[in-house]
Amino acid sequence: MKRLYGALVLLVLLGVTPTARAADCRVNGGPWQTVNPGGTISLQIPVNVRLGSDTTRILLEGANIECKFTSFGGPAWLQDYWATSTQVGPAWTPGPKFSNQGTGLRINGAYLNTPVPDGIRILTIPNNAVGYPLAVTPYILIRNNPTNPIDIRIGDTLGTLRLNQTNNYDAGRTGLLLAYIAANNFTVSPSTCTINNNNPIEINFGDVHQRAIGTDPLTTSVSTNRRLTYSCPDGGINTPITITYKGTPTSFNNRLLTMTHPDVGTALVRAGSAVQVNGSFLTRITNSGGGDDVTFSLVRRAGSLPAAGAISGSGVLVMGVP
Repeated sequence: MKRLYGALVLLVLLGVTPTARAADCRVNGGPWQTVNPGGTISLQIPVNVRLGSDTTRILLEGANIECKFTSFGGPAWLQDYWATSTQVGPAWTPGPKFSNQGTGLRINGAYLNTPVPDGIRILTIPNNAVGYPLAVTPYILIRNNPTNPIDIRIGDTLGTLRLNQTNNYDAGRTGLLLAYIAANNFTVSPSTCTINNNNPIEINFGDVHQRAIGTDPLTTSVSTNRRLTYSCPDGGINTPITITYKGTPTSFNNRLLTMTHPDVGTALVRAGSAVQVNGSFLTRITNSGGGDDVTFSLVRRAGSLPAAGAISGSGVLVMGVP
C-alpha cells in the first residue's frame, strides 16, 4: 500500500512595527538628553539673558533648544511632533518675580500671550537623526503705566517651559520641561514710562578747587541744578510714583554716590533734603506727565582734602510705584 505523505507549510507573516522611541533633546550645544516614552526630560537651563525688545515686549533670549528623531532603521515617513499640550500642562509658567506681569511665548515668529493655547505645533522632525531647533522664546509684555523694575539675581527662576512630543507611528509620547534659570544679574523695567525720555543726565561740575567742595550736601558750593521730567505714552495716567537714586554709596555717607576718589561723593537733593543712595522720593504723574527740580552737589569727606585730578562716577534714576 502506498502511503501518502503530505507536508504542511506554516506561513509565518512577519511584519515590522516600529517600537516607541525615546526623545532626545539638548540645550546650548550640550550633551543629548534622552527620556523613554511616557517620561519627561527635566532640565535646569542657566541662561545669560539677552534683553531684546520691540515697542511692546521684552524677549528673554539665550537658550538654544534642539531635539532630534533618533533613527532606528524605520521608514523615512516616520515623524516626531513637538507642540504645546494639556498632557504636560501650561506651555509657559512665569517665575515668581514675573507673576504679576503679562508674559507669553514667541513660537516660530508668532506671539502668543499667556495662557498659551494648547495644540500649537512647533516642530515636525523627520526620521534622520538630525537635531532641529525649537523656535520658542519667552517674553514679558511692556506696560504703558508706571511699575516697579524687576531685579533679577543669579539663580532666580525666570519661568518654566513645557512641551509635548508625539509621533505618527504609535500612541507614545514624551515631555520636555525646561526651567529657565538666570545666570547673570540684570534689571528689567516693564514700563514705557520714562525719565527725561530715557536720555542720559550728564552732571559736569567743571574745574573746582578742592577746598571749595563742602562737607554737607545742602551747603556745599559745588552744585548744579537739573529738571527731571516724567512721561508715559498713553494719556490719562494719574498716579503717585517713586524716583530711586540707585548706585553705590560712599563709605563715609550713605547719601552720597561713590566717585572715583574715595573721599568725594555726589548727592541728589530734592525739596531741601538729600536722597539716600538706593533710597527714593515720592512724586506724581498727572495726565501722563510730571517733573521735579533737583540739585546734584559734590561733597567731600570731613577732614579730608582730595588730591587734584579728574573724578567721575555713575548712578541710575529709576521710576517705580509706591
